[in-house]
Amino acid sequence: MGNKLIAWIKIQELHKHPTILFPFLLGTAIAWSGAGAGAIDWRVFAVSIVITYFITNGTFMSNEYFDYETDRINKERVGGDRVGVTTTGGTRVLVEGLLPRKQVLIASLLFFVATIPLGVLLQFHLNTGVLTLPFVILGILGGWFYTAPPIKASYRGFGEVLMGIGFTVPIFAGYYVQQGFSWLPLIVALPWMVDVPALKIIREFPDYDADVAVNRRNLVVHFGREAMAPVYILLTVCSLILFVPVIFIINGLEVLLLLLPAFFLLRSLIPMTKGKWRNKDELEDICKNGFIGMLFILMALIGIFLLRGFVVSL
Repeated sequence: MGNKLIAWIKIQELHKHPTILFPFLLGTAIAWSGAGAGAIDWRVFAVSIVITYFITNGTFMSNEYFDYETDRINKERVGGDRVGVTTTGGTRVLVEGLLPRKQVLIASLLFFVATIPLGVLLQFHLNTGVLTLPFVILGILGGWFYTAPPIKASYRGFGEVLMGIGFTVPIFAGYYVQQGFSWLPLIVALPWMVDVPALKIIREFPDYDADVAVNRRNLVVHFGREAMAPVYILLTVCSLILFVPVIFIINGLEVLLLLLPAFFLLRSLIPMTKGKWRNKDELEDICKNGFIGMLFILMALIGIFLLRGFVVSL
């Protein structure tokens, strides 16, 4: 019983939930920054957090189910047998037979279905706007069809783009359910929107052989690692450049927080320009620093807009 409980916790990949939770928190922080704490409806916030958690769980569990064959033969994944924020190749819960695959698939579907009544509650009882339910449905469809047939986006060369969009929608949604429509969260989200597919690309490098074996035609398999290495470099540079609009929007010392993600992104970028990704240990460091830098983009932006909100509240 204890081992099964641990397996159910492990397959949720709670260590990776910040990749979805933090974007939503950023959208909320941007809403906060405009009018202070009075701008936030905490009932809306609480229900939205539960929806975010359910969609994230449904996504990770369905991915684990549909990626089973790839994960089973993946011997080159970053992190080896360890599981953490920087590892690739899934949790291995299903590969090791710790849980029945069918139960995980059913749990994934239940998490997705549970978000619908909560979305109805937000839109029609808490009056969060006409786009609320579409956002929820978009999250469900994006999470499910990332690996599920018939679309299987990550197997057909557009999973990277879907991730960039899917990981950015929560920023806009977090703002929208509090303040309505605005272009501001989309402008702020640009560095993140570009860096997410960049990181996905580099994390496909160590999984290349396993992906080829199961005909997972992501961009790295389709074009090859040599061709995609410059793409990762270009996207990472673009992500850094897109800090500039945020700097002009904030126009204060808070923007110094952006030095933190910049530091880790550069630690990932510079070895790539030198071709060090060809070495397995170097590639692991590149992936690790890229992942940390990506998360720090969100953490820095959340910090910036929270500080701005506190100033407004004074």
